[in-house]
Amino acid sequence: MKALEVENLKASIGNFEVRDISFFVQENEVLVILGDNGAGKTKILEAIAGFIPLKSGKIKIFGRDVTSLAIQKRRIGFIFQDLGLFPHMTVEKNIKYGLKYSKIFKPLLDDIIEIFQLKHLLHRFPTTLSGGEKQKVALARTLVTDPLIVFLDEPTSALSAREKLRIDKEIKEILKKMRKPAIFVTHSESEASVVGDRVAVVENGKIAQIGKSEEIFYRPASKNIADLFGPSNILEGVVEENKDEILTVKVKEKEIVGVGNFQKGESVYVFVRPEDVILTRKKFESSARNVFNGKIQNIVKKGPIFEIMINAGFDILSLVTKGSLERLELKVGDEIDVEFKATAVHIFK
Repeated sequence: MKALEVENLKASIGNFEVRDISFFVQENEVLVILGDNGAGKTKILEAIAGFIPLKSGKIKIFGRDVTSLAIQKRRIGFIFQDLGLFPHMTVEKNIKYGLKYSKIFKPLLDDIIEIFQLKHLLHRFPTTLSGGEKQKVALARTLVTDPLIVFLDEPTSALSAREKLRIDKEIKEILKKMRKPAIFVTHSESEASVVGDRVAVVENGKIAQIGKSEEIFYRPASKNIADLFGPSNILEGVVEENKDEILTVKVKEKEIVGVGNFQKGESVYVFVRPEDVILTRKKFESSARNVFNGKIQNIVKKGPIFEIMINAGFDILSLVTKGSLERLELKVGDEIDVEFKATAVHIFK
């Protein structure tokens, strides 16, 4: 059964409008809404929750039409970016606060405190907690009211990258354990991959693409979406041939083979993830359909990975480990062969 169904939602606040918003969230699913700052992610949540009046559209929660219901009757748990913990209340009182407005049995409260491992923090105040502990308290306070679905609006934005990764995993585990569907808003593609069962990418108040994170990661629908997921190779070209949806695209003076369905003469983008670009000094038999000789232009260390920029008649980026860098003895100015499979090439307009 679908936990949430949104059909043709349209709403505006000031001069900004979210429009043509249609999607669903399955039972026990975490859907991530991903996009740049100002794309409209929070506005979509607020419109569904009832904070922003709708111009049109329909909202159903577990089959019940809640479009015209008051906010408090929709049974949506909403965790805002600032978490909204009361600094003058202990952890225990913060968690119990929502119970004044909800008929919840004590065993559920006890279970949540145990699941979140908060018993040793109950006497503490929010100002004495770490960022991760505050996240847990805010989520516990929301779940103790037994919402039908949980909305989390960039709840980890104030955390360090390491702490964010840990808390993201814990949040997803807790939501799954308690069988709570959720929408999680973020502008971080890495966070979307960790938290989301599916990802909806928002641009300018509209959903531009929705699917599993790996589908969007390797098959973005547009250049803007491709740019969301870190460094990548996006090359402009013209289709020279379409043979059973195997395209030959001319990029500058080179031909790249990839998968797509465009006609000869159409201008397209050729997209290749840098981790799919293989560097080798020795030609060998492989399933790669694209092999080019090039010269290394730049080498940049990015943590445990090295970004290698090669000019092979066009600029193309490859990611390699320290071991590969040393084994291949890669240096700026060296000639190197570049390979990538036709199936690793995504072509879009």
